[in-house]
Parts: sequence; structure tokens; C-alpha cells
Amino acid sequence: MKKIILCFFLFLVAPSAESANEIVQDGCTTKLKQVMRPEYPAARIGGYSEIEFDILGNGKVKNISSSKSMCIRHNRKEDTYTFKQCGIFITNSIAATYYMEYKPPVNEKGESCSITNHKHRYRFRAKRSEKIDAAFQKEFEENPLG
Repeated sequence: MKKIILCFFLFLVAPSAESANEIVQDGCTTKLKQVMRPEYPAARIGGYSEIEFDILGNGKVKNISSSKSMCIRHNRKEDTYTFKQCGIFITNSIAATYYMEYKPPVNEKGESCSITNHKHRYRFRAKRSEKIDAAFQKEFEENPLG
């Protein structure tokens, strides 16, 4: 039972590939240590949210806000997918962001520093298909984070 709980916990806090990169701002560098996946909203709709926050000198996050929340829509006539603004992911994304943790940021001299207005993107997928994955990829290419 303990192994199952541990595996579940690791699944919740494991960094996503999109966020595991090094973050550099004005010579201040850090890496993501821990991220919690947001709880999926009751409505099983797909989309994404973008959250903005500051990374403090101790690696904790502060000043968390939502900068974007988009739902994926399926046009059945044309069998295409588009994204439209919606607010369904904001609350759960902000709540999960409080559990993010970074390595303490340092500058080129090894001194403590902080990072402001950093953005992170959470994806919510109700279904998986090649067309949906392609729609997400196109959306992210046309609207890069940052």
C-alpha cells in the first residue's frame, strides 16, 4: 500500500517535460524541482492555462496569477479543433502552482537572486487523438509561452 501511495505522489509532483528546462532571466538561473498537476475540472473539457508568478530566492513561488485560459472546441462539421478563451482551468491551475518549487535561483557570481513574471503552462486533455495533439502543437507554436 505504501508503494502505491508513493508512486501516486511521485506522479503528482513529477516535473513535466515542458517545464523541466533551465530558466534564465537577467543572469539569474534556476531549474524546476517540483510541480503538482492541477486537479481536472468537473467538466471533462480539454484546453490549457498559463500561470504567471515570481520565483523567490529560496525557490518558492509568489504573486501567482492567471494570464490565459483556453478551451479546445471541436467543429464536428469540418472535423477541426480550435481554442477559445474560457476560465474553467484558472482556479485549479493557481491552486497547483502554490506547490511548485524551484532550485534557489543564483546569478553568475553564485549570489541569490529572484525571477519575476515567469510563465508556466498546464495542459488539460479530456481525450487523446492525433488531431487533438496536432491542434495543441499548432496552438503552442502560434502562441509561444513567454
